[in-house]
Amino acid sequence: MLKYLEIEHKYLVDAAYDLDAFEAMARRLEPAHSNQLKVDDTYYVVQAMPNHVIRHRIDKELQQLTIKSTGTDNECRTEVNLDLDLKVGNQAAAIEAFLQPLNVLWSGNIEKNIIVFYFDECEVVHYSARSGEGKTVHCVEFEATKKSSREDALAIISHYETAFGFRPDGRSNHSLFELLFAGSIPDKVRKLMNSRG
Repeated sequence: MLKYLEIEHKYLVDAAYDLDAFEAMARRLEPAHSNQLKVDDTYYVVQAMPNHVIRHRIDKELQQLTIKSTGTDNECRTEVNLDLDLKVGNQAAAIEAFLQPLNVLWSGNIEKNIIVFYFDECEVVHYSARSGEGKTVHCVEFEATKKSSREDALAIISHYETAFGFRPDGRSNHSLFELLFAGSIPDKVRKLMNSRG
């Protein structure tokens, strides 16, 4: 079901990436709105679902609990978001208690500073993301938000990435989870995650 698929392209950029030019291009394309956010993500790997990661996200716009599939390419993967009430505050403790019966094997934190432009059929985002261990990456992402098919979603992404000067052959096949946590997940947990049984 397309509703529960995340279809996106991610590009790694360096810390000196021209954000002024990025913002100017985004504004020329007339987004519905935009925002700058500090986002806190906590990722969990649980024994009950080793081929997925669970993410708790909180920022000033939303709070979500998300399950994402893992694999060899992040272009198209399962993503199911459950919206949590932001008015009750950070629900991290309740989420950890909720996940406990699923046997949490590993968890890690990411702090992101993002600027996001919301278009009718695509979100365009630049962010700097830092893991709790201090590893940092800078990325530009294009995610199709309206999609009648995978092909349609990729055409939408192509339109925006071309406008911003990106080419699909330069995209990263790795998720943010993989980029920031590849070296910090214990081997035993990684082997379980890589098993496709």
